[in-house]
Amino acid sequence: MPRVAAAPDMSRRLATAIAATATILVVAGAAMAPGAGAGSQPRLLPDLVTLRISQKDLVLEPSGRKLLLRLSNEIGNRGRGPLEIYPSASSHDCDGDGNPANDRDTYERIFLDSNADNEFDRLQDLESHHLLVGCERYHPAHDHWHLLDFSRYKLVRARTGRTVVRSTKIGFCIIDTGHRFASLPGSPPEAYYPAGSADCDRDSTDGLSVGWADTYGYFLPGQQLNVTGLRRGRYCLVSTADPHNLLRESDNSNNAHRARIALHPAKQTVERLPGPCRRYR
Repeated sequence: MPRVAAAPDMSRRLATAIAATATILVVAGAAMAPGAGAGSQPRLLPDLVTLRISQKDLVLEPSGRKLLLRLSNEIGNRGRGPLEIYPSASSHDCDGDGNPANDRDTYERIFLDSNADNEFDRLQDLESHHLLVGCERYHPAHDHWHLLDFSRYKLVRARTGRTVVRSTKIGFCIIDTGHRFASLPGSPPEAYYPAGSADCDRDSTDGLSVGWADTYGYFLPGQQLNVTGLRRGRYCLVSTADPHNLLRESDNSNNAHRARIALHPAKQTVERLPGPCRRYR
């Protein structure tokens, strides 16, 4: 099902949204236990990672006069706590498009480790605190709400390290779709998010459980780079989760995955190459 939308500039919407932080008391009050967020207990933070891109995740296809590199992208949570996001009850035009009806401020709920066992237990770890982390926007064609700027893609020339193509900012409807790290402590055997009857609707709480991941297929809108006019050669495809570190997590250094590829535009082929990409300053 279509679950991706492009997003405008994050700095504008955060500046607008911060002025309305008082709404957190209204939205989060019911979810917070007395004394939540006091800081006396350790936090159970998520840890977002972009998972390996394989040959089956890549397609090079013409689209009118353009040539598109389409990719599937999977983001997982290897942290000690879930990534949980929920919407504000009000809107303040956080996406900066002049229409306050199609977006709303978004908060991250960070669970506290009530018994200090360093493992998330939904029945035990009830206290939490809450941070304003960004903006969700409604996509009418998909009838979904998406967290803006959740992922970014770029293509770097392997020999020089020069970025030749960047994606638009990609929004995700974040839910549990694959149990990739089932052995992690606190990972539930069944998908938990969305926490409600429907995924990414107006009122749903969404996110990634410990050990779970969400996949966006190459056939979905936004899952492409425009490689029209690029020369045949070797490139590094870089996919980064939460590129501006808006979400609070335990480790921001592992959000990106780099894949070596070979493009042959004339033949409309793309090959996933073995070995790591070279890292550039």
